[in-house]
Amino acid sequence: MDAARLNDRVARGLGQAALRIGDPYDAYRPCGPLAPLARTNFVVQLAVAFHGEDRDWHRSARYGQPLWFAICDNAYTCPGDYLVGPLGTFFVAAQPPLLPTVCVQTNRLLRVTRAGGARAPGINAYGGVQQGEQDLLLDAWPASVLAAGGGSGHGGPLPGQPGPPSMTVLLPALRGKQALELRQGDLITDEAGSVSVVSSVELSPLGWRLNAVEAVV
Repeated sequence: MDAARLNDRVARGLGQAALRIGDPYDAYRPCGPLAPLARTNFVVQLAVAFHGEDRDWHRSARYGQPLWFAICDNAYTCPGDYLVGPLGTFFVAAQPPLLPTVCVQTNRLLRVTRAGGARAPGINAYGGVQQGEQDLLLDAWPASVLAAGGGSGHGGPLPGQPGPPSMTVLLPALRGKQALELRQGDLITDEAGSVSVVSSVELSPLGWRLNAVEAVV
């Protein structure tokens, strides 16, 4: 039996197990940078059961650990898809052959923009970032946003005053023709209106991992 056929049978078996122990989840496949959970991106509803690092379901994922493992028929999904159901919204980070699907649980809805360049060559009247001159990169994207320790290390004007908080952001990456590049200095705005500045960027087979610092107004 070749590897492809074996993997297909394992996926089917995981799907049968999910039908007995899982819950229904809607799968969405982003086809562009805007609103990945729009109804036009709906793919299929399938049964999914999630567990943490303990595959015997004795413990859930650890505190501050957004990684979960999905028992489902992953012949219907691919990395970058979103799964929406009773436990919340997850994105598929990886689908290793013969193993459960690796997912990331999301807790924020983000908008990513990039400051536009100068409006004209030479001296311009104002050099700061203006809201109307930002290029939209991603809009309404569910992401995992977790605190990354203390502040930025640069305190305020008063002794002992902490600096702005930093965070780690996990996002799926658009592939193929829709692929885009996130950069240091991009701006992240969450659903509550908080703005952060991307300080470092890493793209891996699991998606984007961004370090960001809350912008000081």
